[in-house]
Amino acid sequence: MKTIYTTTITDEAKRRGIGVRVIDENTPIFELRHSGRAVRCFNALTDRVGAVSFHLAQNKHLANRFLARAGYPVPEQMVYASFGEATGFLRRHGRVVVKPAAQWGGRGGTVGVESSEDLRRAIRAARRFDETVLIEQFVRGSDYRVIVVNGRFVAAIRRNPATVCGNGRDSIWTLIRRQNHREAREDPSHRIPLDAETRRNLRQLGWSPNAVPRPGERVTVRLTSNYHTGGTVDVVTRETPKPLVRTAKRVAKLLGIPVLGVDFLVDATSGRHWIVELSPDLAISPPEGAEVARHFLDFLFPETRHVHGRRGMGGKKARQAIRRGRRVRGVR
Repeated sequence: MKTIYTTTITDEAKRRGIGVRVIDENTPIFELRHSGRAVRCFNALTDRVGAVSFHLAQNKHLANRFLARAGYPVPEQMVYASFGEATGFLRRHGRVVVKPAAQWGGRGGTVGVESSEDLRRAIRAARRFDETVLIEQFVRGSDYRVIVVNGRFVAAIRRNPATVCGNGRDSIWTLIRRQNHREAREDPSHRIPLDAETRRNLRQLGWSPNAVPRPGERVTVRLTSNYHTGGTVDVVTRETPKPLVRTAKRVAKLLGIPVLGVDFLVDATSGRHWIVELSPDLAISPPEGAEVARHFLDFLFPETRHVHGRRGMGGKKARQAIRRGRRVRGVR
C-alpha cells in the first residue's frame, strides 16, 4: 500500500541510490540498503530505537510521567480506574481530555469534556481503541510539533483544527462531506469524521450540523488539531519559539531517540507551554516531509548526504517550497 508516509522517505532514498525493499505493504514496513548496511523502517521509526525507549515515548501515560519527573511541563493526568475518580478529576479541572493511552491521529480522543454525561461517553469511545484510558487536564493553546533528527532541530509544524468554508446554501454537514471528497484525492486519511464527537464539538462551538454558514464564513468544526481528523498544517520552522526548540532537543537526548516529534500546546498570551505527546514513529509527510526526509537519510546514510540536491524536490527547491509554507507535491 503506497502512502505519502512511506514514499516521502523512499522517493528520497531512491534519488540517493539507496535500495528500498518493501517487507510488508499493508503495515507498511520497508528496508533501506546502502553500502552493505540495511535499516528496517516503519514511518520514521527504525530498528536503531530500542523497544523499551519506543514504549516509553509512545505510551502517553508513561511519557507524561517520565517527562514530569524530569521537570518538563506536562498536563496533569490519571489512568481511568473508576468513574468516581474520573468525575473527581473533572470537577478539579473543570475541563478534561479523554484519550487512549497508545493510539495516534486523535483516534478515540475527546477534547474539552465538561459534563459527567460527556465524560462517560468519552471513556466508552476511548476504550474502543485501548483498554487503558487516560483522563488529562485540558490546556488551551496552539498545537506545535517540533521535529528533531540526530539531536538537530530540522522542522516544525503548527496544526490547526478542521474548518469548512460556507457558501450560503449548504449545511455544515454537507460542507464536511464535500471537503472530505475533495481531500480523498490527495490523502484518504485526511478527513473530518462525521461522528458524534464532531456533533458535540460543533455544539460547544455554537453551531449545529444543519446550520448554513454565510458565503466565505469559515467554521471550526473540531476541537482537536489532528491531521487525521481533518486538521490543517502550516510549516513554521523559522517562526518556532526558541524555548520549544531547546526543550524538544533536550527531550530527544534524554530519551535517546534519534528521530522524534515533540508535541506542544502553547498559550499565545502567556507564552507558557506544555508537552502533550511524543511521537517516536512520526509520519514523514507533506508539507514538512521533504526537509525531514533529507535529514533522516543524512543520519542513516551520511555517505549519501550530497546526492539529494541533484534531482527532484530535494535540496534548494524543497527548502524554497517549505519556506513558502505550501504543500510539497510530487513526493508520493
